[in-house]
Amino acid sequence: MKEFWKDDDFTIIKEKIMPVCVKQSNLITDVENLLVEKPSCISFSREGVATFAEKGAYVVLDFGKELCGSLRVVTRATSSKPAMFRITLGESLTEACSHIGEKNATNDHSPRDFTAAISDMSDLTFGLSGFRFARMELLTEESVAIRNVFAINMLPKFEKEGYITTSDEELNKIIDTAIYTLKLNFQNGYIWDGVKRDRLVWCGDLNQEIISSIYLFGDNRNITNSLSFLRNETPATKWINTIPSYSAWWVINLCDYCRRTGNQDYFDENKEYAETVFTHINSCIADVGNIEFVPSSGLAFFLDWPTCGTSDAVIGTAALLIYAAKRYLQLEDNEDCHAIVRKLASYLEESCEFKQTRAFQILAGREQENDAEFLEKGGAAGYSTFMSYYILTADAMAKGEAMLPIIKEYFGAMLSRGATTFWEDFHMDWLEGSGRIDEFPQEGEKDIHGDYGAFCYQGFRHSLCHGWASGVLAFVYEYMLGLKMSDGGEVYEITPNTLGVKEIHAKIPTKTGWLNVDVVDGNVKVDKIL
Repeated sequence: MKEFWKDDDFTIIKEKIMPVCVKQSNLITDVENLLVEKPSCISFSREGVATFAEKGAYVVLDFGKELCGSLRVVTRATSSKPAMFRITLGESLTEACSHIGEKNATNDHSPRDFTAAISDMSDLTFGLSGFRFARMELLTEESVAIRNVFAINMLPKFEKEGYITTSDEELNKIIDTAIYTLKLNFQNGYIWDGVKRDRLVWCGDLNQEIISSIYLFGDNRNITNSLSFLRNETPATKWINTIPSYSAWWVINLCDYCRRTGNQDYFDENKEYAETVFTHINSCIADVGNIEFVPSSGLAFFLDWPTCGTSDAVIGTAALLIYAAKRYLQLEDNEDCHAIVRKLASYLEESCEFKQTRAFQILAGREQENDAEFLEKGGAAGYSTFMSYYILTADAMAKGEAMLPIIKEYFGAMLSRGATTFWEDFHMDWLEGSGRIDEFPQEGEKDIHGDYGAFCYQGFRHSLCHGWASGVLAFVYEYMLGLKMSDGGEVYEITPNTLGVKEIHAKIPTKTGWLNVDVVDGNVKVDKIL
């Protein structure tokens, strides 16, 4: 069942998701009645209910996929008025069965572990978070008869929605999961970074979401709403999201959006702000290339979490600043941008440890014969979800050949552990000795959600649906399909490198219609439909 409603002119699909039972106590009877779809309306009938017989009765439900939404409970009768339940939502089965503080389980950004009052003959909705699993436990003594429990998933409905598919089913599953991850994070007219934790606009994290969403949904107000919100919240002489590199990301996002959509008015509206950002950045760089950032409260040097606190963070940030300056210079001449490129040029030749650092050196202009070998060493080892698009793109620029096997190895590994959306972070060494997110760990087995993570995303605080993890989509469009698009699709070029995939088919929204692209055995067919 799907319902449609508008919130601030954005159409939202409300999707009813039925559960399956994972576990129950012996104090609940007829739990199978909760798994059968029936009218979600209060009834005088006592048929088709599940009975929580006494205090301590509980059930754990699996809704089959990550969602952004709430739990809806329709109750026939309660002996106490009202009955009290503990409801725990989780992106993994083990998170749903945890307590606050256990393996860093939190209620940060959206409460997912709370007490709910359920009245006699009621239809109530609880929580607003990212989850796949829910645990309900009766906290009061008397029995409760419940008619329905289901999840409400909220997804955006776009005016236009394209697709991309291939003849490789494994790659298709990765593409579909990335699309679903991206869509879940388009909420309330903005682009969030996570639906459980990080339900806010992070500027660096936006870039892959912006690029992929333009290819899938065309120009959309979630992008400009997000960029304008960050601009209005942050004077140009302060750091967006309190992180210096995220001010550079804001300009990258502006350029990537305006170049692809042709929205010159939005570029002109923001040009003064962008140039003040570059003046501020340039003032923090000495002529010899030393960078002295004073963050307002965040991180002085930040490329991504795995490099945080290492020398690569400085090298990677410098490369990112060059990349931002060169992105802007493609659209507008600017003295501060030229100075940034000149003063930081030596960082492109610095040795580094992490693949993402080398990737940004390449994106910023480095050209060395062994770069592809560096990026492909160990396959997907050293990848991070945030940086996957940039590492893959840099590998292609360095004439690498292992991008498709690495995509399957890295993103396929998350799918092998039960993922239905891609995660805030993932490392290949998490696989050894770990189980799936939709199963309880066996004795001696690691909990891939609760036992891993680092920095701000340790344990259950780790988000298993993060928009920045959808960047593989942009790579498939831009390299495998070979799409170069500007002015909202009015200007385009298709030069595919399918990496051995026999067929790629895409329908891409443009300002004036649709671009249909079919690549079959190296032959390209393009139709522009107005």
